[in-house]
Formats: sequence, structure tokens, C-alpha cells
Amino acid sequence: MPPDLPAALRFLGPQLRDHGGQAEIAPDCWLLFAVEAADVAGDEIARTLLRDAPFAHHAGQSEDEGWTLFYVDTAARADAVHWLDDVAKLCAGEIRPVSPAQQALIHDVLASAAPHRAAKQLAELHARGEVTAGLVRDPGDVRALLDRLHVREPLFFAAFHTLLADGLLDMLTLHRQLIAEDVQLKNEIVKAGLSQDPFLQSRQDATAGIRNVLLTFRIINPLDQQKNTAIANPYAAYLELVCVGDTVTAPLDGLNVTVPREDFLHAIHSIRRNLYQGEAFASFDTQAPWINERIARPFRFIKQLLGSRPELTAMDGLNMLERAVEA
Repeated sequence: MPPDLPAALRFLGPQLRDHGGQAEIAPDCWLLFAVEAADVAGDEIARTLLRDAPFAHHAGQSEDEGWTLFYVDTAARADAVHWLDDVAKLCAGEIRPVSPAQQALIHDVLASAAPHRAAKQLAELHARGEVTAGLVRDPGDVRALLDRLHVREPLFFAAFHTLLADGLLDMLTLHRQLIAEDVQLKNEIVKAGLSQDPFLQSRQDATAGIRNVLLTFRIINPLDQQKNTAIANPYAAYLELVCVGDTVTAPLDGLNVTVPREDFLHAIHSIRRNLYQGEAFASFDTQAPWINERIARPFRFIKQLLGSRPELTAMDGLNMLERAVEA
């Protein structure tokens, strides 16, 4: 990331809005950045950002020589568009987009004959810190996963359980996509008698594991084993947050404190941005130079919460907290 993140963000905002690989300025040429020739600072930011870009790119002058144009050919366009989105998220401290390689693995879980292998690969990426909680969050993908459960393939139940148990399936999207038939299928398999076929028994074991995760996030009501309609956000329920309108209420030092939702998100983004820069979460405290009055209270809550949840990595916890206050 560039050393001057605020300047990079100010540069990227209008560039991604107006250009960002979306405009074909000539046959096989897609514009990433357009910088006025007199804008020395903007030119430096563009070149700094592109210095480590993992794709071939080019620079040239506009016909009137008033602009420096940075562009890619069609073959590099998809990688460039993803890379630009990723860089913007890194600079802002926001949740990173799913990469093409990660999306390919998600597609393999959805469509391959060996979905458990792709799910295991995603879990291994998660264990190495290369992906984080809630990676599978596209509503269409989540609905497709739920639909394939109804085919009753034992290997797919194992794959689905792996995604859930590793936190890779976004619980908010899952709660929104879950319908009565999905819950009925889960209940039917869990209640079935033990099978002599170990393959079928593995499906029942995986279903029991799926139920346990759904209960943990309160997606399933433990009393009637049906979808829990009393909650709107399973992450908020799991992390004991209350988000109403533009305010977030959370326990801090034994008391419930209320902070503006915007400040809460700003604290999350500030912490994550510093994690992206390689700093250790354990080293963060209220004396850090980037802590200000606006984020001090939400920062303290986040620090206390993640300290009490050793099962969560800092990055996973931040992703869950951000989704917990989803508008």
C-alpha cells in the first residue's frame, strides 16, 4: 500500500468512479487512471500504486497531451479491475473482495463432483490467514449451496459443514436466504435413525454439525428447531450487539454503551487498515497515534470483545462485527 493512505483514497475514489477499467478508450485498451499532466502528486500516486500490480499495464499521453493515461489490454482487464477494488479496500480498511481464484474454489464447491475437496482448500486458506470469515457472501452463491443440499449428497453435506464450521459462509446472507424447506431437510436428516452405511452416516453427522453451527449463531431456534425469526442479524446475536437505526449498543466494562454506527464502523476500518499494514492486533491500545476521541470507545469495546473470543482471529472478528451492524 502507498505510504500516504488518505491521499491514495482521495485519488482512487474519482478514478474508480470514472475509469477503473470500465472505459475502452481504444480497441483492446481499457483505462485505469487518467491524471492531468500538471498533477505531479496524482501521477506519483498512480505510478506507486501500479508499481507492484500483478498484470501488464501501460502509460501514455492523451492526444492533446493534457492527460497521462494508464491502461491495460483486454486480457488483463479482469485482473486489473479486481486488483483496483482490492487496493481501494486495503487503503480504506474495508473487507477485501473475493479474488478470481477464491471464486473458482467457491464455484467448485457449488458444481464439482468432489465439493469437499474445494471446501477443504478454502479452509486451508483460512487457516493460513489468506481468506477471512464470511468469504462466501454472494446471495446467489449461498442460495445455490442451500439448493444443492436438497440433492442429499453426503460429500456435499461434508463440504457445507466445512464452510460453516470454518466461518467461511456469511451468516447474515445465510439467514436471509434460508427458507422453511431448508430447515425441514436438516431436521429430517438429523432425526433419521443410524445407518449401517458409513457414507450415509457421514451425511447425518455432517448435518448434526451444521445444526450446531446454526444454533450457535441463533439462526435456528433451539426450542422448535425452526428458523429463528426473532433475530434479524445472526452476527449481532452471536456478538451481543444491538444496532438500531444509526446507533450501536454494546457491553463495555460491564455496562451497555451506545455509539454512533458510523463511529463504530470507522473504528473497525481503522483497526483493519493497520492490520493490513502488517501491525499486530495485540500491540494496539488507546495510545496508538491513529486512535482519536471519535473511535476510542468503540475501539475499547472491540479490543475487549476479541480478547474474550480466543476462537476468533482479529480479522475474522472485525469482519463479523462489520456484518453485525449491516444497515
